[in-house]
Amino acid sequence: MRYSSAQALTQAVAQAVASQSGDALAEALQFDTSNTALLSQLASGAVNLPQLCGSALEEPYDEMLLMHLNALTAAQRGDDVEAYTNLERAHTSFLAAFDKDTAWSLPALNMYDLGLRRAAIRADAQLKARGEKTSKLQEAAGVLQKSFRITVTDRAPIESSKKWGALHVINNLFKIYFHLNNLRLCQNLIRAVEGPGFPKALDGQMISGRRFPIAQLVTYHYFVGRLSLLNSQFAKAERQLTFSFERCPKTAFKNKRLILRYLVPVRLVLGQFASPALLTKYQLPYFVQLCRAVDRGDLRLFERELDSHQQLFIRHGSYLLVERAKTIAYRNFFRRVHALHPAGSTKLDIGVFKRCLDVSGVAMDADEIECVLANLIYKGYVKGYLSHQHGKLVVSKGNPFPALREVAGSE
Repeated sequence: MRYSSAQALTQAVAQAVASQSGDALAEALQFDTSNTALLSQLASGAVNLPQLCGSALEEPYDEMLLMHLNALTAAQRGDDVEAYTNLERAHTSFLAAFDKDTAWSLPALNMYDLGLRRAAIRADAQLKARGEKTSKLQEAAGVLQKSFRITVTDRAPIESSKKWGALHVINNLFKIYFHLNNLRLCQNLIRAVEGPGFPKALDGQMISGRRFPIAQLVTYHYFVGRLSLLNSQFAKAERQLTFSFERCPKTAFKNKRLILRYLVPVRLVLGQFASPALLTKYQLPYFVQLCRAVDRGDLRLFERELDSHQQLFIRHGSYLLVERAKTIAYRNFFRRVHALHPAGSTKLDIGVFKRCLDVSGVAMDADEIECVLANLIYKGYVKGYLSHQHGKLVVSKGNPFPALREVAGSE
């Protein structure tokens, strides 16, 4: 609902606070910069805002609304930095009330956390355009950390706990930390979620009549999956990203495509290859040939595709993960060469591998081949040992090339 005047908005906020309606308060406090009627009145300066807010609301809600209206005024005149500063003050005033109250105003907390993060991004963009140092997103993280502490440390019974608002705060902090490339702070958030006092409802289950919204769960598992990738926890990353992809609504095409940017390469490392139909559907054609190359052990095709899309993968932050799949391509190449030998063969000539590589258009000498094989043996992709003196790879009779998920999932 839009309020055409500051008086109507103030009355709506006062009624929401009096009735402890969190949804109504969140609706009234939306940072709507397209409400031309309200913005025109604010720009005219015809209303004494301190007097209006002070007469209708008690502390700290009066200060909260005054700063909120000042933020809208600044945004209307195009000053995103001033708008952020006032919105941060509004958020801080709100937290002063939220900290001492029950969880009724959680919807308003969610609205302010999201609004502050977005306002910080706009403010930093304006500072950058001016040639000034960007700092607002870092400042916003400090404010959201207060939201985080208030929600995760709440001691109210679980059915009425503020902890049900923590996941929304955490997701916004994830987005800030990823944007600022300050990922070490993400571990503190994950530890809080995995702690004994947090609601054990991360798979969407209901506890004491409450559950986390699916959108929050999808976002949380997505970021935990990306962090797991950075820590080379591939099996965990695959579980987290699969959860996000499968539960992300079909209508959220962009989000499902974003998840697949990381789910496809992590599955490559685990020996699972996305179908061309799936990759085409979500407009990820650059993965089609890569999956084919890794599956077939086609090293020349892999190098060509990696070089061709290198900048794209770097921009997405997945280059190192995709590059890691080359190990799987090597493993699959040597497995195919092994299959050319008579059944039960365990002593494989390095020279045979070299000739097959030459035919494939890949130039490697015997020492380089032995180096690659030694690395594969060390990582567990090949069970066997090298006999450098005889130029042989001696493999296990039982299972010389273990399942990729078994190996990569344990790294």
